[in-house]
Amino acid sequence: MPARPAVSIITANYNGAAYLAAAVSSVLDQSLADFEWLIADDGSTDDSLAVIAAAAGDDPRVRVLPAIRNSGPAGARNRALSLARGRWLAVFDSDDLMHRDRLQRLVARGEADGADIVVDNLQVFESAAPDKAAVFLKGSGWRQARGISLPQYIDSGRMYGRRPGLGYLKPLFRAAALGDLRYREDLKIGEDYDLVLRLLAAGATLRFEPAALYHYRRHGASISAVLRAADIEQMLRADAALALECPTRGYPAEVRTAQAHRRQSLEVALTYDRVITALKSRRLGSAIVQGLRQPRVLPLLTMPVAARLRRLAARVQAAVA
Repeated sequence: MPARPAVSIITANYNGAAYLAAAVSSVLDQSLADFEWLIADDGSTDDSLAVIAAAAGDDPRVRVLPAIRNSGPAGARNRALSLARGRWLAVFDSDDLMHRDRLQRLVARGEADGADIVVDNLQVFESAAPDKAAVFLKGSGWRQARGISLPQYIDSGRMYGRRPGLGYLKPLFRAAALGDLRYREDLKIGEDYDLVLRLLAAGATLRFEPAALYHYRRHGASISAVLRAADIEQMLRADAALALECPTRGYPAEVRTAQAHRRQSLEVALTYDRVITALKSRRLGSAIVQGLRQPRVLPLLTMPVAARLRRLAARVQAAVA
């Protein structure tokens, strides 16, 4: 039997042909060459499989797992996880890129710190303007390696919160720590956050690598670009399921408080979606009733106006420049 690889790269792909060639190149160019790459295609109807075959050639480290029907990113990743043999498991999306030294540095960080999960900073770029990239986590608190606690992770997951969501960071899991834990397949958005959260709730440790080694592509077709009411409802159900699996009464007060704030933010976000939907349908009475039931939603209603004002200011500035 072949030796166990250091890393299994786990990728879900659905109609990612436009970005796959670049993704394949960034993976095969990794300085840590001891990996296997499991690409779980999720019933793509474009040329994804042909693009992968052309870009990967006959590289034996790349294995494509086709599917007849689309099950969502969580289900696709679970199929890959069930076959992974690596000591570490790296989640990587098919429309993103990796710095050449990413796997090597994350594995080194995980081994040196004895971590169960390692995440690095993100380099966020627009697909239409790849040269204009920005670091996701900014500020002095993110310039050095550090641990991230359970309450800190939960607190970052608040909807419309002031802190950046740590659930966007792509995890490297120690396979022995992940064990049989898998993604919730009913989640279409926030599935990485949920899996890391459940692992932390079980006692796992999470370490942060400050280098922005994961290059996160933003484009209109991204699943995370649009948040719908159904997505928020699924996240609320996942939150309730976690409370049953790991009753919060056994947690320190700061964990219970963070969970309560996170749940409240999801409820506010759901009401906000309902109010906006009612306003778009010209059902003013329904919008008012929804808003009165959840007064915390009222400040959020200024966001569309503020966004329009920012766009107008940018156009004026460009015109006079």
